[in-house]
Amino acid sequence: MPVQRDGTAYLPLHYGKPPELLYRKIVKLTGQICELINNTYGTEELIRRMFDPVWFHSLSLVTGFDWNSSGTTTTTLHALKEYTEKKDLDFFVGGGKGNHMREKRDDIGKRSSSFQNEHIPMRVIEETDLVAKIDQNMLQDSYDLYIHGIIADYSGNYAVIQQGLNVEEKMARRYHWSSFNIKEEREESRMGIGADSFSDQCLDLSSPESRDARNSIIEAIKERPKIASEKQRTLDFYSGERVVNLAVHIPWKKIETIYELEPKNMKDLLLIPGAGKSTIRALCYISEVITGVRASYEDPVRYSYALGGKDGIPKPVCHEDYDMAIKFFDDLLKQTGKQSMEREKLLKRLSKESSTATSHYMIHR
Repeated sequence: MPVQRDGTAYLPLHYGKPPELLYRKIVKLTGQICELINNTYGTEELIRRMFDPVWFHSLSLVTGFDWNSSGTTTTTLHALKEYTEKKDLDFFVGGGKGNHMREKRDDIGKRSSSFQNEHIPMRVIEETDLVAKIDQNMLQDSYDLYIHGIIADYSGNYAVIQQGLNVEEKMARRYHWSSFNIKEEREESRMGIGADSFSDQCLDLSSPESRDARNSIIEAIKERPKIASEKQRTLDFYSGERVVNLAVHIPWKKIETIYELEPKNMKDLLLIPGAGKSTIRALCYISEVITGVRASYEDPVRYSYALGGKDGIPKPVCHEDYDMAIKFFDDLLKQTGKQSMEREKLLKRLSKESSTATSHYMIHR
């Protein structure tokens, strides 16, 4: 994949939305680029590119959005979703930001007749739901998910793109997953995390280093340890070592419910309604007290990078150039027969020309 990782970028929270005129063009150009990749290289290749944190960020940048804003994720997903809903393509976008996260099931359900078999839609829903639970509850890195989107085809291949928010730091980080890289227990299955810094308050139960800790949590649930007092708020006294702050409130009643349900594995545990961050963290501490097995507290973040866009950095958006780009890609998409066979050669030449102009830099706030 012709994307060179040349730097890093901060992703501060930016509020508001792009100007409507620019956004209309972002919808067209984002959709055209993805449709062209799909038509030229295939749907699987498009999905493989979408789950690359750097390539996805680059897509948002060439279409003119913020150079380093958290909004690149929202705008790119929303623009591509709007484009695909108006066309009959081999791929689609589901979910979104905030309340739109819940639309994923409906987005998949209304296309159920287009899938290769009737079992694929529910499988995709269940697998991507689990991915959201892992990034929200098993990886406790001080970021809460507020974007959950998927790019999927009708064979059941998909990329998951999620974004978390740290209110205090006013920063965001993005998480990428792929159906092509789902490993046992989802260990090391992420394709990357785009962020600017490491978290010093991180519990990562999704890490291979936490495998024994995950098993000990399930064993601890089977043991059904007696809780000394419902008013007890911290287990630091018993652990002998303060690892990370426990939530102020521990949901003891929810833990009692989990003991009664007797989940067989972490997947069962994560999918229990109401088993959120504080519940998982409390169970992690309880299992450590019983078994002495410690989970991983290393932040698994990987660095992403950014280039430039809509706020006039490194230069203002030139709408004339933008319109020419849209027309160029529109003409490519209309080519048929022998002309379409020349598209890949042309795109490769363009890529070769652009690679010679690559610069090395690091962006700071």
